[in-house]
Amino acid sequence: MELDDDEEAVEEDEEMMAAASAPDGREAPEDEEEAKARVEKMQLGGVNDVRSVAGLMKTLQPVMEKIAHYQELPPEQQTRNFGNIEDNPEYKLLTQSNTLSTSIDSEIILVHKFIRDHYSVRFPELETLITNPLDYAKTVAIVGNGPMEDIKSISSSSNNLVGQPLRAVLDGPSMMVVTVEATTSQGRELTEAELQTVMKACEMTMQLDKAKRVLTEYVQSRMNLFAPNLTALIGSLTAAQLLNYTGGIKGLSKTPACNIAPLGSKKASGTGFATNVGVRHQGFLYNSPIIRNIPSDLKKQAMRIVSAKIVLAARVDSIHGTPDGSTGEDLKQQCLERLDKLTEPPPNKGVRALPAPDDKPSRKRGGRRARKAKEATAMTELRKAQNRMAFGKEEQEVGYGTGEGTKGLGMIGQGTDGRIRSQQIDQRTKAKLSKKNPGWGGATPASGTASSIRGGVGGGAGSGSVSVLRGQGLRTSGVGAGAAGGTASTIAFTPVQGLELVDPKVREEMNRKRKAEEDRWFSGGTFTQIAGSAGGGQQPQTKVDAAGFKVPTLPAKKAKVDEGGK
Repeated sequence: MELDDDEEAVEEDEEMMAAASAPDGREAPEDEEEAKARVEKMQLGGVNDVRSVAGLMKTLQPVMEKIAHYQELPPEQQTRNFGNIEDNPEYKLLTQSNTLSTSIDSEIILVHKFIRDHYSVRFPELETLITNPLDYAKTVAIVGNGPMEDIKSISSSSNNLVGQPLRAVLDGPSMMVVTVEATTSQGRELTEAELQTVMKACEMTMQLDKAKRVLTEYVQSRMNLFAPNLTALIGSLTAAQLLNYTGGIKGLSKTPACNIAPLGSKKASGTGFATNVGVRHQGFLYNSPIIRNIPSDLKKQAMRIVSAKIVLAARVDSIHGTPDGSTGEDLKQQCLERLDKLTEPPPNKGVRALPAPDDKPSRKRGGRRARKAKEATAMTELRKAQNRMAFGKEEQEVGYGTGEGTKGLGMIGQGTDGRIRSQQIDQRTKAKLSKKNPGWGGATPASGTASSIRGGVGGGAGSGSVSVLRGQGLRTSGVGAGAAGGTASTIAFTPVQGLELVDPKVREEMNRKRKAEEDRWFSGGTFTQIAGSAGGGQQPQTKVDAAGFKVPTLPAKKAKVDEGGK
């Protein structure tokens, strides 16, 4: 995606992220996880006063008084946004309040550790049942020393330091677990001094929580005055967090757009987990309302777009441009349009007709060689006939034994013409023999081999065989019709297929016609125009030498022609 003129590509450099985390040389606010790890190492059981450990309330008291003073001013005396914004006293109070609001969480964690170390003597199981610091402090302030055996009797009373019943502080399951564990707790009762120390710590925790709410509400209410365009773009809470992290409007306006996304992001430890999943920078901008509803795969691109607009809005607010926030609204609309463009599905191109079918045969290799290769592997007519079976007829088999030792013949020799005749030779797949090798039976005359089987029949000119066949009820057509005695066989040996059944009558008729044709065209005639030949067609006598070899005659000399006296 191409970036606009006001956008800068996000750099994935750790050094730039570190520079963004601590602008202007200021220390970055302590992370919640880091604060917990630091506080857990402390041993506060021997400290009797919580104020010696947690001193943030001393700093919060004057700030709370100034906030109350500015909030009580009438509308005509309230602060106006004129001149340099950095010189405005209420803007300084706003920046200080925002800084303190981020430090209160660490202070609450510290006081929570103090309460656990002192109250674990009375109810050690409670810290594992309730992990929220504020709820733990309220529960300790309500329960106190007990009675532990009958917490239900005090769970509905509001006469306590919190001013609320225990049922309003804890939900149903937590209330049930605390009640059951309290009956089996092995803790001892606290002395009056120990109980007062714990109650002061609980009261400080509630005061810190109240101060945080006051500071947050004040900062958000004043953001519309000091940064109206930035507030209109990303909201008052996110704007206040960014201003506190960068040191104010001037610091945010000088921050590169590529450093906005890492602000406020927690450093992942990566222990036992993959670090290359999700969005890398999950800071203040990641949790802002404008980015929250964007799909995860587009959040990184969305933060690039919004970061550039945040810097523009901060620069407009630093010079007091458009105090009504119209520029911020325009920038927000531009961001929303681009984000909608990113998240909208691709346009529907409509129903497209299927392409016309391509019925053209696929291109194959042609030529004489390809045709010969196909013919060599083609199924012959004999094989096709073997693959067929005649309906209602028993298939003939060849071979020995049964099962795989035999082969079926299918419809070979099962023609409907009444003759037992094998299939015709396929000229494409027949064996190729040279002229010098005519194959087996090549020297057999064309008329076939007439068998003169006379054994067991008796002598004679063939009448014995005919009579025997007639006596057995067999057909005698074509048997004994020739001049040869005995039984004339219809078996002819061919050079390719072996045995072939031939009708003797048809064979004799073909021989007779062929002989008639030969006698018609080549029965007589002489050669003409032979040198040295006589008029009667006599050939000259050939001379023989002493060794007995023939000596060719020399050609006749041409007679000289008289050309008129020359």
